[in-house]
Amino acid sequence: MSHQKLDTLDKRILLALQGNIDDSPEPYAKMADSLGITEGNVLDRIRKMIDSGVIRRLGAMIRHIEAGIGFNGMVVWKPSQDSVEKVGEILASFPQVTHCYERPPFGAMGGTLFTMVHAESEEECMKLINEMSEKTGVGEYEILFSERELKKVSMTYFEEDVF
Repeated sequence: MSHQKLDTLDKRILLALQGNIDDSPEPYAKMADSLGITEGNVLDRIRKMIDSGVIRRLGAMIRHIEAGIGFNGMVVWKPSQDSVEKVGEILASFPQVTHCYERPPFGAMGGTLFTMVHAESEEECMKLINEMSEKTGVGEYEILFSERELKKVSMTYFEEDVF
């Protein structure tokens, strides 16, 4: 991996990427227009930043409540220590799971695997968690249901006033 020196245009592209990207079929064309360059130029610079390691991955964050998936819960699982890796792989394979982490023991039960599970309703969420429990063989878990969303933003690396 080579290191790339970022110029002002690269930083402006990164600034645009860290914000809301247009949901049109050609989001990079709209970004290019706002930067006063071509879509090809934007894509070339993004490719170079990926190749040099400046950008490790591009991902989308869905505003799940606005998409109709308004119920979620953080599930703290307590697998046996020798099954953490396998159980984590199974839990992470569920498409309704957006986060799956191993962490130090938490709570009264001492669970070590954490998953964020999204569903349309509490009933659907519980059904899914029961299915996950059956598939993994892990019967010890706690569910921390979200009461309200206080903050949900992408990471900010550059501010507009840097330029």
